[in-house]
Amino acid sequence: MRSLISKMDFSSLELRLYKAKQLFLFLLEAQAGGAVAQEGSISAEQLLVELKAGGIRQEHEAAIQWQLQQLRSLDLLDFLAYLPLFILIHKSVITNPLDNSSHF
Repeated sequence: MRSLISKMDFSSLELRLYKAKQLFLFLLEAQAGGAVAQEGSISAEQLLVELKAGGIRQEHEAAIQWQLQQLRSLDLLDFLAYLPLFILIHKSVITNPLDNSSHF
């Protein structure tokens, strides 16, 4: 275990967590005028908007809406659990913001 810890690049990890937190805060800012969720969490409605912006396929949308009914909001720890998905969506939107085709 010590050998794994000594090989880790903690400055890189710190930078990645900082960027993940900034993306989470950006999503919180985006919902400020929209649906109300617990303070410090992203509403299920805002999450669905982000997924649609990222190019989610129509056939997956209904399944996701059903799953989001059980989940009222996403806090930072939930967000970190799905971070690879959010990074993929963010890159898709940044790369081609006007593309409305389905990717996922």
